[in-house]
Amino acid sequence: MTDGVVILGGGASGTLTAVALSALPDVGPLTLVDGAGAFARGVAYSTEEPRHLLNVPAGRMSALPDQPSHLLEWLAVRGETPDPEAFLQRRLYGAYLGELLGATGSRVQQVVDHAVALAPDGPGLRVDLAGRPSLRARAAVLALGNFPPELPPGWTALPSRLAWRTPWASPEDWPAPEAEVLLLGAGLTAVDVVLSLLARGHRGRIHLLSRRGLLPATHPPRMLAAVPLGPRTPRLRALLRMFRETARREDSRAVLDTLRPELGALWRGLTHPEQRRFLRHLRPWFDVVRHRLPPEVGARIGALEAEGRLVRHAGRVVSIAEQDGRVALRYRPRRARTLAVLAVDVAVPTTGPAMDVRALDDPLVRSLLDSGQARPGPHGLGFATAADGAVLGPLRDRLWTLGGLRRGDLWEATAIPEIRMQAREVAEALAGQLRTAGAG
Repeated sequence: MTDGVVILGGGASGTLTAVALSALPDVGPLTLVDGAGAFARGVAYSTEEPRHLLNVPAGRMSALPDQPSHLLEWLAVRGETPDPEAFLQRRLYGAYLGELLGATGSRVQQVVDHAVALAPDGPGLRVDLAGRPSLRARAAVLALGNFPPELPPGWTALPSRLAWRTPWASPEDWPAPEAEVLLLGAGLTAVDVVLSLLARGHRGRIHLLSRRGLLPATHPPRMLAAVPLGPRTPRLRALLRMFRETARREDSRAVLDTLRPELGALWRGLTHPEQRRFLRHLRPWFDVVRHRLPPEVGARIGALEAEGRLVRHAGRVVSIAEQDGRVALRYRPRRARTLAVLAVDVAVPTTGPAMDVRALDDPLVRSLLDSGQARPGPHGLGFATAADGAVLGPLRDRLWTLGGLRRGDLWEATAIPEIRMQAREVAEALAGQLRTAGAG
C-alpha cells in the first residue's frame, strides 16, 4: 500500500486529473492506466483526420482553468496562429494535451492495460487489471470517458463488414467509394464519419437516420456575446418559456451560451420527473443548439445535403437484418403509420455514447455496480456522486470520478471547460482526504 493514486482512463479527463494532482506536493506517486494506450488523446483527440476539428473555439479550450490563454500561448510558441476564434484540428489539441502530460515527468507512470475491478484493501484500494498484477493505492479516480454507442437489437448478429460495432473503423475497413452507407444517428459523431468518408474519396450516398432527423447547429463565424435573460425560475416549463421568449429576439445559440455556466445548477434544481421529461422530450432540441459544428464543417454538410449525397431520415428503428448481402433496416418514419426500408451496403452506429450505466457491459462498471461499490446516478446516467466527485458508496473516501460518469448529477459534464474544473476539484478533494488520513 502506498499513498499514491491510480487514475483509470488516460484520455482528456484522466490527463487533466493527472496534471492537477501532479501539481500538489503532498500527493504520492500517480499511475495513469489506459486500455488503448491513447494517453492524453483518448478517442476524441487520437484522430489523424485533418477535417476533424474541435467544436469549441480555441479561446475557450485552455486545459488549465486558471490560465484561460494557455492554449493560445502554446500555439504561439509552436508558430501557429493563436486565433481565439479558430476551430483547431483535434489532432493538434491532442498534441497539446500530450505535452501537458509529458511535462509531469516522472510524477506520472503510464500503464497500458484494462482495469476490470476495484476492491477495498485496508484503507486503500486494489485495482485488478486484465493483463498484469493488481495495483494498490490509497485512492483512485475513474476517468473512463465516453462509452461506445448502444446498438439496437439484431445489430451484432450481422457480420461486422455490414454493421460496424463502433464508429471508428480501422483504415482497411472503410466502405468502397461507391457504397451506400447508413449512419444511425445524426449528431457530431455522424458528422465525423461523414468527413472521414469524404477524406477517403467516398462518392456513394450517405443516409442519416435519427429519431427526429436533426443535424447539429453551426457556430457563427465569431463568438456570440452574452445576452440579457429573464429570471431563472427552477421549473422546467418556466425555463423553457424564458428560453423561447428570449430566442425570439436573440440568437438561440447566444441564449444557451449565456446559460451554460448555470446549466449544472439549473439541472439540479429540477425535480426528478422534470429531468425525466427533459431527457425524453427536450434533450434532442437542446443537443442541436448546444453541440455545434465549426462553420466550415457546417457549410460542407449543408452542401452535401443540397447535392443529394447526404439524405436525412427521421424515424425509429424497428429491425435490422442481412438481405442479399446488404443491410436492410426497417424503420417507422416520424409521424407515419407505415414502415419504410433502407437498403444499404454498410451501417455505422453514430448515436453518440451510451449513457445509462445499468445497460453497459464494461467490466469495471459492471463490477462496481454488482458489488455495491457504486450505484447508478439519476436516471441511470453515470454514478451517484458527491459535490466533489466522490463516488457515493462504501469507497467514498477513496474513489472519485469526473466527466460522463457524473452526467446524472451535473448534466453538463463532458466538455473541456467543465472537465478542467472537475479535474481540479477532484484533485483538491482527493489531496485533502489523503492529508486527513495521514494526520489521523
